[in-house]
Amino acid sequence: MSYYKYRAFSVLLLMVFLSAFLAAGPTVTATYTAQSPIYLEISPGVFTHPTVIGAKLGRFAITSPNNKIYTPAFVNTGEVAENIQLTGLYKNWEGGAYYTKTDLNFKVISVAYPSGLGGTPILQTIYGGRWPVISWNAVTITANPFYVDLYLVNTNSLNPNSAATLNSNGQYYRLDTPYTFTTSFNPIFSLAVADNPNTDVGTYAPGNGETITSAGSYVVTNGLAGPNVTPILDSGSMTAPDGNGFYYGDGPTLPSFAFAFTHASVSFDLEEAYGGNRATINQAQLTVINGVAGTQYSQMLTFTDTSTATAFQLFPTEGSGQPIEYQLFLGADQITKGSPIHWQSLNPGMNTKDLKVGGIVESDVATKVSGSYTGTITVTITNPN
Repeated sequence: MSYYKYRAFSVLLLMVFLSAFLAAGPTVTATYTAQSPIYLEISPGVFTHPTVIGAKLGRFAITSPNNKIYTPAFVNTGEVAENIQLTGLYKNWEGGAYYTKTDLNFKVISVAYPSGLGGTPILQTIYGGRWPVISWNAVTITANPFYVDLYLVNTNSLNPNSAATLNSNGQYYRLDTPYTFTTSFNPIFSLAVADNPNTDVGTYAPGNGETITSAGSYVVTNGLAGPNVTPILDSGSMTAPDGNGFYYGDGPTLPSFAFAFTHASVSFDLEEAYGGNRATINQAQLTVINGVAGTQYSQMLTFTDTSTATAFQLFPTEGSGQPIEYQLFLGADQITKGSPIHWQSLNPGMNTKDLKVGGIVESDVATKVSGSYTGTITVTITNPN
């Protein structure tokens, strides 16, 4: 008799644990990839009308182990519930003059692909602290992964083919200029889902969506679950020069710098550089590529050679004689080996300075073996701090 009681007890425990496991549901996970860098453009992504300007902010890829995602929603979205305002150059009509407009209104719109990428997208304009990805009502998504993109655009229309509906026309923004946020914009969202196919958004994310009930679960996004776990922008998203907005256009072409000597190798007589003499042995060329006319630049140049000594040295080409020390000059400035020297007032295009040697001690040379001496100079260029 005790044997059968033990069997009944063990079956009951198994059923209780199984019931609890089923109620929790499979864990839904996601990755979020922030767009970086971000540039404003006309008709971004699915938006086709030429009056719409904006940018893709990033993409969620949501997965479920049972290929079912129940009624997904954004939560903790109160910071984008109202219009997002940008400041930048704008004109009111085609022939108008540009002026600085500080209230260019934008909204965050999600673009979801419940039938997979390439299928008909479903748009949602986020207006509150919680907002559905597809619908307020219960819905089951079977796309796996389920992709959801976020955009910042000057429209609140759910029709991707409609004209801009807020207070600006994308055609009247000035190309190749930055647009900065009038107020702070650094949203942090979370994703949540219902735990069963019959639960709607309002049931598991009531009120302002700051917390969810036991009828739903936070989506584990990039390894984290809970409120406010997913920054929508990353450190490289902002492209405005002051780091607080986006550039409209392909982005400014940043200058680059190329260094070279006129001659790869040179020769000179040591006596030309004795004492206070300066022998010009080469020409240093520093070219500013993609520089802006009228703008001057600067670079730090560090000169080294193959020796470990603190001074520049020439070594016999044959044998193992002692080296000869010398001084190196860039224009009129003496170069300290291994220490950066500042080349300022660089103009776009090629800039040149003479490379000179000097400071060789004649009496020191007299004690060295006769013959040819050689040395190798390496130059490293870096941006000033």
